[in-house]
Amino acid sequence: MKKLLLGTALGATLACGAAGMASAAVIELALAVDASGSINASEWQLQMQGYANAITAALPTDGTVAVSVIRFANTATVVRGMTEINSAADLADLAGFFTTLNQFGDGNLTCITCAIEAANSTFDSDPLTKAVIDVSTDGVYTEGFNPNSAADVVGSAEWAVANNTDVVNALGIGTASPPDFAHGEGSFSMLTPDFEQFEAALIAKLRRETGQEVPEPAALGMFGAMLAGLGLIARRRRA
Repeated sequence: MKKLLLGTALGATLACGAAGMASAAVIELALAVDASGSINASEWQLQMQGYANAITAALPTDGTVAVSVIRFANTATVVRGMTEINSAADLADLAGFFTTLNQFGDGNLTCITCAIEAANSTFDSDPLTKAVIDVSTDGVYTEGFNPNSAADVVGSAEWAVANNTDVVNALGIGTASPPDFAHGEGSFSMLTPDFEQFEAALIAKLRRETGQEVPEPAALGMFGAMLAGLGLIARRRRA
């Protein structure tokens, strides 16, 4: 039912946009940022600049997306509440927030369940809004509970999907394999080899999460070949 209502909301948003009217966000995106001690100062700066650049490159400014930010290590803190992006100025403000966000105050361990629980708290209860938790981390949990636990474990991805979240997605940075706790219909995990390549991975992730995914180059090539083939068939028929 929620997905049916969400589809209706998306249609209404497009209609309002065509009429030049303001519209409420239909995607709420909670960005959970790893600030644990395994990330050194230069890696933290790469991560924050990666967020700033990816947000600028990937997020729309038409009010259809709202963003909150959660910083986590031993514990998790909501450092920026859910805010709609209604203009280029809003987008610049969010990007600038990341360039000034410090790493201190949360400790050295990694409590992913703390991050998921805090992110879940930033969503409203509107069934017309898709609630997405986006976790980026450079390792597995070392505090709290396994985020891949069942729904009765507070802070697990499955718990979040049972409690106001639609999807939990994950991006592993320099880990041996993608995180295993993505949950919800259409959820996914990604892996990037290091912080130098974090920005590119995050751009792809944000575009996918906000419905801007484009075909891979190989798929585009196949599509082009198909169109060329159809054109050839049409020319032969005209001949």
